Amino acid sequence: MNENMMPAAEEVERTFKRLDREAESAGYHLNPDVSFTKDLVQGLLINERRYGYWACPCRLAAGKKEEDLDIICPCDYRDPDL
Repeated sequence: MNENMMPAAEEVERTFKRLDREAESAGYHLNPDVSFTKDLVQGLLINERRYGYWACPCRLAAGKKEEDLDIICPCDYRDPDL
């Protein structure tokens, strides 16, 4: 993977904390496996660098925002996947 796409640990941590606050305020809880969840956050940040938007790292992105609207975080599949 291109080194420039890899987010710094501090950015992952900062984003993780922000998403945790936002999830809790909306009545959701992040996965309690912090390592796994931070890997997902890292995937979001990589996809943001790659595509310019937060394409869900659990789904295959087309790379065209108009085709990926359903998988932009929080994706349309969030509730069914929970």
